[in-house]
Amino acid sequence: MKKLDFAVTGPEPVRTLLEYAGAAAGRVTVGTARFRPHERLPAEGTGSHEGDEISYIVSGSLTGESGGEPFRVGAGDLTLIPAGEEHWAVAGPEPVEIIFVMVGPAG
Repeated sequence: MKKLDFAVTGPEPVRTLLEYAGAAAGRVTVGTARFRPHERLPAEGTGSHEGDEISYIVSGSLTGESGGEPFRVGAGDLTLIPAGEEHWAVAGPEPVEIIFVMVGPAG
């Protein structure tokens, strides 16, 4: 086992905790996202990314759309947004905290 050094970077609501690029894994990014009540991300339109996003909802709830399908998730849910899938989300009446892992191509 190797202890990894990390630095928290980026502005709220999304912050990167660890980014790892290895030949076998591609690029792995671990981070947190915090949403204020009723906050929308992105603020307008939809977002997508090059890698798969796996998220664990620590607290609160989110509604939105991913891949053209509506969703509602809450504390204790684990989600997957495949690479390239357009999505957006809005926090419910309570603050939301998410831990996410992005797995994508290196470089």
